[in-house]
Formats: sequence, C-alpha cells, structure tokens
Amino acid sequence: MAKLFFQDIKSWSQRNHFDVVTYIPASKSHLQARGFDPVYELYADIFDLKQLLTKVDADKPQAQKNRLERLSTPQTFCALPELNQIQKNQSILILDDIYTTGRTLMHAHDIFFRANFKKIYTFSLSR
Repeated sequence: MAKLFFQDIKSWSQRNHFDVVTYIPASKSHLQARGFDPVYELYADIFDLKQLLTKVDADKPQAQKNRLERLSTPQTFCALPELNQIQKNQSILILDDIYTTGRTLMHAHDIFFRANFKKIYTFSLSR
C-alpha cells in the first residue's frame, strides 16, 4: 500500500512543513503478529519519522470494535523519553493510516497537548 500512495503523500509532504513528524505506533502484540508496523512502513520513505509514543496492548484491536466501543476506549499511549528533548514551540505532525472515529488520533493529540505542544497537526491516509 505504501508504494501505491507514495507519490500522493510525497506531494502533500512537499507542500506542508512540520518541525517534527511522528506516527501512531503498533502495539507490541500487533507488531509481533504482523512482523512490521503498518503506519511506520506507510510513511517511512517520505518523512523523517520520530517514534515519540508507545502503545499499550488494548483488550481487542480497534478494527474489532464498533463505534461506541472505539469512542469509549481509554488512553492507550504513553510518551517516550525522547518527547522531552523536543522544543515545545515546534510544530508536530501525527501520522495514522485510517481515521474512523478519530479516537486514536485524539489520544495521541492529548499526550502532546499535555506535554505543552501548541502546534499539533494530524494526517491520515484514509477516512
């Protein structure tokens, strides 16, 4: 899928500038099951990605939840120590693959907002 959308995402990235680019990481169990992180792989050849979050394994994957279950999912992200090394006045872009309810991106946004970042942006391949 990364190759299929490479040129479109690359064009968008050239028209938009962000100081720091991070992504929604796969949980440890999903990483082990798949053998790769799909969001990282989708964007790694386009952006200089910084892993700033870690994702705790949830009770079940988002894809197996209905809308109400997704919206009521508790915070599943933790900030990595690298987050403290970034200047808070910089713009940060959070990348994800699919936006369904927006809950995942809002959880990630909350981590950066609580860390006092003021310019937080998101991008998803699909909605």
